[in-house]
Amino acid sequence: MTEIKRRKSRNIFMGILTLLLFSFVLFAVLDRSQEESRPPTIHVLMNDAVRKEAAIGTYEWTSGDRSVVADADHPAMFTYEEKNTLEASKGQKVYMSISDEQGYLPIDVVHFEVYAKGSTEKIKDASYSINGDTLVLHVEEDSGDYVYCLLMDYGQRGHADYGINIIVDQQSFSVEELKELETPYVGNHGKVGEILSKLPSPGSGYVQRYLALKTGTEPYGIVAYYEPVEEMAGTIVFPSENPVNNIYENMEKNAAALFCLIDNAGMVTFKVRQTPSTGELKDREYESAVTFTREKLTLKYGELEDILDHEDIFSEKP
Repeated sequence: MTEIKRRKSRNIFMGILTLLLFSFVLFAVLDRSQEESRPPTIHVLMNDAVRKEAAIGTYEWTSGDRSVVADADHPAMFTYEEKNTLEASKGQKVYMSISDEQGYLPIDVVHFEVYAKGSTEKIKDASYSINGDTLVLHVEEDSGDYVYCLLMDYGQRGHADYGINIIVDQQSFSVEELKELETPYVGNHGKVGEILSKLPSPGSGYVQRYLALKTGTEPYGIVAYYEPVEEMAGTIVFPSENPVNNIYENMEKNAAALFCLIDNAGMVTFKVRQTPSTGELKDREYESAVTFTREKLTLKYGELEDILDHEDIFSEKP
């Protein structure tokens, strides 16, 4: 009797195992079939550590004897997820490559266009080049929230629309939080450091690590040291005053905010390096520096005490 029960249990176990294996194989076949019945994924990256993918829109696709037609809204009108959204600076490059899941497919770009996110009015053709099997986007846009729309022709297999959301050098300020940090003195190291930590980054890949205060003689000043996050080493864009670039303009806004919040600050300097620091401030390793004075920015904007209330300059975080 016991032996019969054992055999019965073993048979049930083998039946369940067989069913699970069959389900797994069936799922794999169906999943593979689904992959082949739609265009390939386009991987979007700044480097090996920053990887995204383009969202797929309207397409026509043929796989074997099966043809699929899918209709979608204009890519500029998509709701983009985090995996389809990238932050970049004007002057940086974004690399796009086709997934090899379906074998080799040629890169044939029908059009590559730039739109403001949420608008179907074309701004311009995107600037790009093709290097082997990689499409290289050259980011040339001023500060803003953009959708780059790409139509790819895959020959007899079909064609597909793609969209990637790229936020270019766009800052947003926590104005009310910043106002709570006002201080009369540059020498208040804790408050000044907290203000700097709450100011938005001036560009893609920037992080502020160190701070120096000049309190001996007037004009009293602040030196903030920026470097790239590790995965963006060697790729951040330096500020340029002539001609003025997005990074310089964003640093100017950060300087104006510092003058607004620190009563006796007369000078702000931002220094930048292309490689991450090693845990110790070495001033000579910072290759770029820009300085702003209270006097110069007052001539440009007027009195700075209430400049954070200027919504046209300091857009708030949603």
